[in-house]
Amino acid sequence: MAYRILTTSSSFGKVDPKPLEMLKEAGFEVVLNPHGRKLTIEESKELMPGFDGMIAGTEKLNHEVLSAAPSVKYLCRLGAGMDSVDFDAADALQVKVENTPSAHIDGVAELTLGGILSSLRSIATAHANMTTGLWKKPMGSLLARKIIGIIGLGQVGKRLVELTAPFKVKVLAYDLSPDKAFAEANNIDLVSLDDMAAQADIITLHVPFMKESKGLINADFLSKAKPNLMMVNASRGGLIDEEALFSFLNENQKASAYLDTFESEPYNGPLCSLDNCTLTPHIGSYASEVRVNMETEAAQNVINHFSK
Repeated sequence: MAYRILTTSSSFGKVDPKPLEMLKEAGFEVVLNPHGRKLTIEESKELMPGFDGMIAGTEKLNHEVLSAAPSVKYLCRLGAGMDSVDFDAADALQVKVENTPSAHIDGVAELTLGGILSSLRSIATAHANMTTGLWKKPMGSLLARKIIGIIGLGQVGKRLVELTAPFKVKVLAYDLSPDKAFAEANNIDLVSLDDMAAQADIITLHVPFMKESKGLINADFLSKAKPNLMMVNASRGGLIDEEALFSFLNENQKASAYLDTFESEPYNGPLCSLDNCTLTPHIGSYASEVRVNMETEAAQNVINHFSK
């Protein structure tokens, strides 16, 4: 009897059918997400029973969901972020959990750089103006020689260092366990969060969401920042206190933000009303090459697990 695998990512196999073909050729029965979007808890509870494993998107996988599908003993999170998975529940229910920790790196780092450049030159605002017939030239700023603060000097943070090097920026970094050799080789100053807030022109987040990192960027942090700070988050939602950021941007018109992730998604909150805030709908991994790599890695993880 073939193992049954549920894929809950809304786009699995759409860019390239290779990952689906890998699973089917290995003898798996694969069922795709029928809703074509992020699942609610009730939808997950309804769909998951009867499967042996799953390739998960960003939907909530808590005890309520996992206990409703006792046959699921393996799940692979498509991507690196694992904050949607309740590991205590998974351990208690003997569900093995894996992810695809490296495939997203270029996609998120390049999107971060793109968001920074777009915000500096008000590209999105200028485009929106032209679509309404308004010919207005916003005065922007250069990335060259800016001071960039990177919170989280992991794989994505390091790739961003490489991408911004041609702009001759000065890089500050904060990390609980920094790679000191990498920092020294790339002339990165390892600083405290307070020092970064005071010095950086641009601050970008590249850390996982955990209880300890919730609201890492809050009103107190922003009160220490430059009035023209650009705040960037293409990492995980919940790292920024969105109300505090809204107040900061509203009060400091020369400040700006680029956000790709939000505490609650889909996001339609007050940040949407600000001209100095550029928003995208969580598209860090939505580059065709990234999606194929992530899905292929996930498919291989499934094959490896059930081949043991």
